[in-house]
Amino acid sequence: MGPEYTLLRWGRAEYEDHALRGLPEGVAVVEEAGLHAPLEEADVLVVPSRRRVTAEVVARLRRCRLVITTTSGYDHLDMDALRAAGIPACRLPLARRDAVIHTALGMVLSLGRRFGRFSAAAAEGRWTRGELRRIGAICPSTVAVIGAAGVIGSRMAEILRAMGLSVLPVDPLLPGAVPLDQAVAEAEVITLHCELTPSSRGMFGAERIAAMRPGAILVNTARGPLVDPAAAFAAIRSGRLSGLGLDVFPEKPWPLAGLVHPDVLVSPHAAGWHPGLGAACEAGVAEAVRALLAGKGLPWQI
Repeated sequence: MGPEYTLLRWGRAEYEDHALRGLPEGVAVVEEAGLHAPLEEADVLVVPSRRRVTAEVVARLRRCRLVITTTSGYDHLDMDALRAAGIPACRLPLARRDAVIHTALGMVLSLGRRFGRFSAAAAEGRWTRGELRRIGAICPSTVAVIGAAGVIGSRMAEILRAMGLSVLPVDPLLPGAVPLDQAVAEAEVITLHCELTPSSRGMFGAERIAAMRPGAILVNTARGPLVDPAAAFAAIRSGRLSGLGLDVFPEKPWPLAGLVHPDVLVSPHAAGWHPGLGAACEAGVAEAVRALLAGKGLPWQI
């Protein structure tokens, strides 16, 4: 048996219902959910989104060779502190990529076809076949994908193109991308798949929402602070936007009752969940640890 490494699983999300299997020989798993976890003893640290790896936490990672977050986003990791300490970090975007895309695409199509209005009328016992022009369902032809170079955004753009839609890709990392202001002004639908950074925080506040094409649809399944929910909902009530889909919010839990409207779809940060998510996270952690100990390139290194 080779040297023993300690993997500290510092808390887990509710969907992480699997023990960590498939790890290399000699890796001992320690589970600790509390604030007094033995960080100093960890060779590998695995965290969910609710566990913040701050500069203070990084200072205690004296033996750590790798931090793995079981999420796609990583704004809960202090990447500056980790880089300064020489500790690499990985994420697991493929574990929930397709589920997020299904959610975003479902919101886009449902909002465009006005399913919420039809459902609200049906709940009142009304047959609205004669009101189709007023209800105003659309078949959008132009979709802006914000974060089109990312794991989720690039796949979303691919699927939209396969459906025959025109895609306006927005991403500073993508050659030939469309400028954000142009995409906002032209797109019938905007779907967000970008990271949360200091420059993207508050990206869609009242001013940018007002610059959107009248009657456009806005969908956010990325990070909550990208969109101001109050400003977006106000644009729904004024008719500036014709559809709003939100899976993520600036804080959790968010008062969803304040967003009830036939042209609004909300879910409680559930876009990435699917029955196999826990197993997918388990496999992703094992893959990253095997790569680390074999001296190979780390998968999905941040």
